[in-house]
Amino acid sequence: MSKDAATGSLLFFHLNTGKRSVAIDLATDAGHAFIVSLAQAADVIVLPEIFDVATIRLDAPRAIAVSIRGFAVDGSRGGWQATEMIMHAVAGMMINNGAAGREPLYGCGERAAFAAGLAGYVGAVTALIARLQTGIGQHVDIDASETAATMAFPYVMQFNYSGYNRKRADLVIPAGQILCRNGWVCIWVYNNRWSRLCTTLDLAGLEHDPRFATPDLRRDNWAQLFEIVQEKLRDADADEVVDRLQRADIIAAKSVSLTELAEQRHLRERGYWQSLPDGRRVLGPQWRFSKTPRKDPSAPPARDQQKRPEWNENNDLPGLPGALPEGARPLSGLRIVELTTAWAGPMAGRILAYFGAESITVESPNRVNTWRLNRDRPLPENFPDACPGERHYDRSFLFNSQSVNKKSLVIDLKKPEATGLLRKLLAKTDVVICNFRPGTLEKLGMGYDDLANMRPGIIVVEVPAFGGKGPMARYAALGPTMEMAVGMSGMTGYPGGQPEVTGPSYLDPIGGFNGAAAALTALYHRAKTGEGQFVEVPQVEAAMHFIGAEILAAIETGKDPERNGNRRPDCAPHNAFRAAGEDEWVVISARNDNEFNVLVSIMGQPELAQDPRFATLAARKQNEAELDAIINAWTMHLTKHEAAERLQSAGVPAAPAQTPRECAADPHLHARNFYTPLTHPDAGHHLYPGLPFHLSGTPGTQKTAAPTFGGDNDAILGEIIGLSPDEIASAYAAGLVSRTPVPGA
Repeated sequence: MSKDAATGSLLFFHLNTGKRSVAIDLATDAGHAFIVSLAQAADVIVLPEIFDVATIRLDAPRAIAVSIRGFAVDGSRGGWQATEMIMHAVAGMMINNGAAGREPLYGCGERAAFAAGLAGYVGAVTALIARLQTGIGQHVDIDASETAATMAFPYVMQFNYSGYNRKRADLVIPAGQILCRNGWVCIWVYNNRWSRLCTTLDLAGLEHDPRFATPDLRRDNWAQLFEIVQEKLRDADADEVVDRLQRADIIAAKSVSLTELAEQRHLRERGYWQSLPDGRRVLGPQWRFSKTPRKDPSAPPARDQQKRPEWNENNDLPGLPGALPEGARPLSGLRIVELTTAWAGPMAGRILAYFGAESITVESPNRVNTWRLNRDRPLPENFPDACPGERHYDRSFLFNSQSVNKKSLVIDLKKPEATGLLRKLLAKTDVVICNFRPGTLEKLGMGYDDLANMRPGIIVVEVPAFGGKGPMARYAALGPTMEMAVGMSGMTGYPGGQPEVTGPSYLDPIGGFNGAAAALTALYHRAKTGEGQFVEVPQVEAAMHFIGAEILAAIETGKDPERNGNRRPDCAPHNAFRAAGEDEWVVISARNDNEFNVLVSIMGQPELAQDPRFATLAARKQNEAELDAIINAWTMHLTKHEAAERLQSAGVPAAPAQTPRECAADPHLHARNFYTPLTHPDAGHHLYPGLPFHLSGTPGTQKTAAPTFGGDNDAILGEIIGLSPDEIASAYAAGLVSRTPVPGA
């Protein structure tokens, strides 16, 4: 990565543009006193790990003090060394990635650290909203490993429901990759798009081919299928293939290189890229606000001279429901309506519900949420005791995990009368979250302008993949295809191999975090002014910030990073190593000579520290394959937990690549109270993974299990919309609302 004379590196430049800097020695009394004085004048202070939070809470009680650690001190791994790869390994994310039998892949960049930073932002803004009602600050505690676990929950929750401990060899997703003449393309083949795929690619003969005629046969012959598709599209233009498939409503994406992003037509037409006065390029905004847009990055940073809003003793701030009773959550009294499906949108709503908002998920009776009913034939492992049951749409771990604390309204928006009912609900709503394709709300007559005229102060948050405008605005996407479009997959993979995605669907929960962060920002603005607004969260653009330094480096040098497994230039070793057992791995990294010396000493081979092949980082990088083989010979006789414990106890970064079963029993997560026991009327009693935001004064909670399908219809129609019992009965009779999916859904 190129150096920048003013900032030291592009990573520092990317993270600190627009800020001011002061150098202090925290180890001195004067440095400590200076931090305290800053906190007393600040609204939010993000503290270094070595700083005592209690001091800030005592001397600056109005400040929001944010602590972000790799492993929080109150967990069983307090004191462990934390690096990017370590986070993904213990969280259960890494074991999903790469080929079974080969070393699992951690991904790229510093994404776990960025996710922890985003979690810190969510916690800080929530605490600021609470402070407007209480007048006092609090401590926001973020554990990066816990945040990473939040992103990797699906297979852990699947284990909690069915006991199924998913392995990489079991991972079968309806997608494949082909190499066109100018890039890799990922194609997602849903069963209901099979015929359309064959027609779109001029492969009509495949539709009824005995090898591919049913979903099960296609899965059994997946490699053969994509060999045929590869041969057909070998010389095709990758962008044209993607556009052709997307126009046919088939999800596809090109693995974009980082250098391509600089001149991508879609980003250019959206006016994404921005520049500083000296001409240096910076990434555009993660979120776009209609009333409070991002400040022009060309403007020099300056201290805000406006008087900070003080606590209103009468609690009559225009955008808050009133005083916050003792023990109440900070968003209590606010109503959220979700027009969402799958993961990203529902997770955004889940975060707001966690902090006390009433969140109503609006569902369709004839196009059932894919996380309730995502296959023609339900997979047993997705249900309690591996049994779908009669109401399998109420028993899926996927929907139930993301719908904690929520209510369900099942309404058929194809009927005009039902649209009228939804409009009445939105007239009493504070935030609408929508992750449908751009333009859907407008078609329903519920675009932002329509809703704002009906409900002044309403906030509408749309979470599209590529934004509401631009050549790719109508493209559908999933977490894996967004990784391709962002440029992450192009950086992830084995040397000489295809781009890889990380999972499960890493960018979906990141999209949820970004959606919640944007909604909270708009709520904080409304709490002070009474003013609502429209917010767009283009998931791909927001995710670009997670590899912003790498994007800027590629644009500056004109050179794209190569896929190189787990290796990185600043560490050696830095890889996953075989441990005792089948597909069992321990990850180890040495960031400097001292850590390497300790590593080889624990291995019983201290002489390697003086070996000319390994005596310096440069030498170790040159002979990394030999070094990895030596370490593998040591680790393969140890369990991954034993190897990691030995190394971490001596200060060497290491961790087991944990499976879903191990994550479900993880002592660090349990010490942090990450799991909450909840009882669902159809699914039974299980532990549910939580969220990583720990607020000392107004903590979030998981109080109620997910709603049954339409289980809250009557209460919402009667208590909120205002229908009489007879009118509710008529709504059911007319098919406007339902408690069961319609036949064939």
